[in-house]
Amino acid sequence: MATQGISFAQFNRLAPPIIRSKKPIMGHGRHGIGKSEVVYQLAPKLAGILGKEFQKKWGKNYEFPVIERRASQMADTGDVIGVPEPDDSDWGRITNFAPMGWFAQACHVPCILFVDELDRGNKDVRQAFMELTDSRKIAGHTLHPDTIIIAMVNGGAYDENNTYQVSEFDPAEYDRWWHQTLEPTIEDWLSWAKDRCSPVLVDFIRQNEHHLEHKGNIEPHKVYPSRRSWAHFDKCITQPGEKLLETDDEGNVSMDLYFIGEGFVGQEASIAFRDFVEKYDKQVTVEDILNARRKRIVDGFGINDANAMIDKIADSKEFKGTLSEDHLKNLAFFIAGVSPELAMKAWELLTRANGDAVSEMWPIEVGEGKTFGNYVAEIVGNPQEDK
Repeated sequence: MATQGISFAQFNRLAPPIIRSKKPIMGHGRHGIGKSEVVYQLAPKLAGILGKEFQKKWGKNYEFPVIERRASQMADTGDVIGVPEPDDSDWGRITNFAPMGWFAQACHVPCILFVDELDRGNKDVRQAFMELTDSRKIAGHTLHPDTIIIAMVNGGAYDENNTYQVSEFDPAEYDRWWHQTLEPTIEDWLSWAKDRCSPVLVDFIRQNEHHLEHKGNIEPHKVYPSRRSWAHFDKCITQPGEKLLETDDEGNVSMDLYFIGEGFVGQEASIAFRDFVEKYDKQVTVEDILNARRKRIVDGFGINDANAMIDKIADSKEFKGTLSEDHLKNLAFFIAGVSPELAMKAWELLTRANGDAVSEMWPIEVGEGKTFGNYVAEIVGNPQEDK
């Protein structure tokens, strides 16, 4: 039976007590979901998680450096424990191990020691890390007391079809970690991409969640979309001087956008994205209405456009969620701007979807001396004073 994963938001909520106890963390998950990004996003928060005693010593704004090592690129134990060097002692000439630079840093300052692809490392390398997770030391060198160990792997209980060519941990290895299978939500990605990717790509994923990533069986040599590949695609098409997201004088988007996308996210997703970009200037989202964006297009709505938007708002999670005063005001103005018949439909549908929000819209002034409540009352033939 596959293991149900947790979202990145849940991981950030659950991880603090593990971090404060200095126990090692291992995240399991599919490729391209952003496991590494979770580690880097965690770094600026660690001073706050570790508390006042740590902040007094290192400062409230201390940002943990992330020391990233890939177990798959380590040839043998020496890549972990360091190299032997001769030394003098009371017992004569002896050999000590000079630690690797990255490990010396992890021993002297608080940091995140991020071991990626641990299940792709050979047995000797994993044995060395096994000692590190157990006693927090290797070859006589001890990690700094506030250094955090985090590993990310592809294999795990969720991988029922053995998609990944990785090694299995034996029970003694496995027992030393706090394990979590990561299954990020669409909201996790949208929150991350909001300030990192182009608005048109973010809107495309928001409206076409099924294109974000492939979760089924994988055919060899076929390109599939992933959260990571969308980010790579976006970076290519938004380079300075590129005009791949623009339409020409006839309203067409270059086929180059499709060909570039095909190499990152596959044929189906690339076709859908190019079509979306070509029609983007004419598209309005629920968020656009709530935030009074794309007003020129909204003001030019015909009956069919306005009718479709009212249905979309009533069915949307945005309207059923928590709305700010500005959201309610913008929505009230939108409804007051459509035909009386459609305004009546909007009032009925929205009341059923979120009656509390409609009640809060009632006193909002939508015209000179006229509130939203007055306007609705006039439509139903029953003018009344403000509520």
